[in-house]
Amino acid sequence: MKTRNSIKLSVIFFFIGIILFAYFQGWIIIRYPYTESAIEQHHHISSKKKTKLQYWHHDTWNTEETELIWSNDKAENIRYLINSLLTLMHEEEAFTKKISLETVMLSPTGNEAFLSFDRNPFRKEAPTYEKWMIIESILKTIRENEINIQGIKFLLHHRPLNDYHLDFSNFWMIKNFSSCTT
Repeated sequence: MKTRNSIKLSVIFFFIGIILFAYFQGWIIIRYPYTESAIEQHHHISSKKKTKLQYWHHDTWNTEETELIWSNDKAENIRYLINSLLTLMHEEEAFTKKISLETVMLSPTGNEAFLSFDRNPFRKEAPTYEKWMIIESILKTIRENEINIQGIKFLLHHRPLNDYHLDFSNFWMIKNFSSCTT
């Protein structure tokens, strides 16, 4: 009886070993049931578009026209546009260091944008008026290029931007801010 049980046990473990060997060699593929999530494929139609970059420098508004790659993705368009503006402002020496926009995220409604910068675009010792003009440059550039956004929230490395003079906890409205600066 003991030998009979040991033979049965040996045969069972032998087949388990063969199955495991085949599985680890990739000869047997075991797929677990799962619900497939639809992978959204982005088909962006891109074209060149003339854009206007508005910025405040030497106590006056300046406009620069440039061509950018424009697609049907609103967040990418905002990112390209604002990065072009920041590069232009750096070239015009409005900024001492190069600042770029890391990420643009849209709210679920698509009416608000979250702009995350790689460094603070505002110097600590800069007057409030200078900071307002940098903000208005960004808002005016978005408004002039007819991007359908109502408000913008400024972030630094995906965290709320902190400043001693200005409150960045709320959205900055695209349309209402310019009435006092134009």
